[in-house]
Amino acid sequence: MLTKPYTHRPQRRIKQKYTPNADDCHAFEKDWTQVPCAYIYLGMNMCDDFLTENGYLFLGSRLRRLGEQLQAEANRASQDAGIDLPVGKLPFLARLADHGPQTVGNLANLLGLSQPVTTRGVDKLIELGLISDGRADGDGRSRVVSLTADGERLIARSRDLVWPRVEAAVRQIAEGLSGNLLDQLADFERALTDQPLDTRVAATRLIVAEDDDVPAVVALMNRAYRSARTGWNSEAAYIAGDRTSQALLRADLVAKPDATLLVWPDDEGLKGCVWLEPLGGGVWYLGSLAVDPDRQKAGLGHILLTSAEHWLRGRGGDQVRITVVNVRDTLIAWYERRGYVRTGEISPFPYGEDRFGTPLRDDLAFVVLEKALRP
Repeated sequence: MLTKPYTHRPQRRIKQKYTPNADDCHAFEKDWTQVPCAYIYLGMNMCDDFLTENGYLFLGSRLRRLGEQLQAEANRASQDAGIDLPVGKLPFLARLADHGPQTVGNLANLLGLSQPVTTRGVDKLIELGLISDGRADGDGRSRVVSLTADGERLIARSRDLVWPRVEAAVRQIAEGLSGNLLDQLADFERALTDQPLDTRVAATRLIVAEDDDVPAVVALMNRAYRSARTGWNSEAAYIAGDRTSQALLRADLVAKPDATLLVWPDDEGLKGCVWLEPLGGGVWYLGSLAVDPDRQKAGLGHILLTSAEHWLRGRGGDQVRITVVNVRDTLIAWYERRGYVRTGEISPFPYGEDRFGTPLRDDLAFVVLEKALRP
């Protein structure tokens, strides 16, 4: 049956819809290259998929096939960000960035690879000018490798532009899975067939808001926080009025020049927004996290939160702090599932200030939660 790993993207090979017939499936049994790749691809089951049909028997081969697909699509996402290095080589640079110069043997241990595989990877990266090598002091037999300036810039760029978006895209698929392992694997494969990883990554692009974005951000926040039809994410049941206004948001941006308002644009407008403000000592405040109410329940909130956290890490953030209205139990639980913990602090609600709306009850306060951004 399938004798070669599939690494090509179906959407780029098939320009129009194709329905395989019995002859196609028979040809597939003889030679997998004779059938359009979109229909021998993961989870399609339009022709028999030998690895899928045999369940746990060939699970290792099926996982390898999935891994190769993920790596190929992550490569495309990385290339779209202007990083041509295969993603399989990025762990070499990351380990050297985190641990400093290493002997090849130590680097192999840090990577969990054999020394021959590590040596080949090192040699390739030296050829590309991303790492350099020399001999250890006092032991001329030990080869020591370290990042070059180009290597430092490349890994920093990858961590800033690509890693958070790839992680968020994979999490979006994985966190919605249920059932036994094979069911989850099939759902994961099907999700990647519907939308490959690199297209998911391309859709997650946070940029710094400009003044022209303020009207759309205000409209988004008011709909997300105060519209009665947005379900569990709405505050409309206990705070009336708008969440913010263009004048208030512009005033905040002027008063807090170190803060950053990030927006998540797409062809239909804004998917989401988030406010990030440094508090000092590596601690940042994260607030005004909002997702288009018409596109909730698609995992966008988690993608936005994860991307914002990675943005903070790239700017030296060690810890993030948020505040949530105390009666929003569902939202507090949502943050706790994502690693946030209550500090025990309670901040008073600004009764008497209409800038946040009009409270409809007298027991409101803010629960403070924090999350460490680094181990």
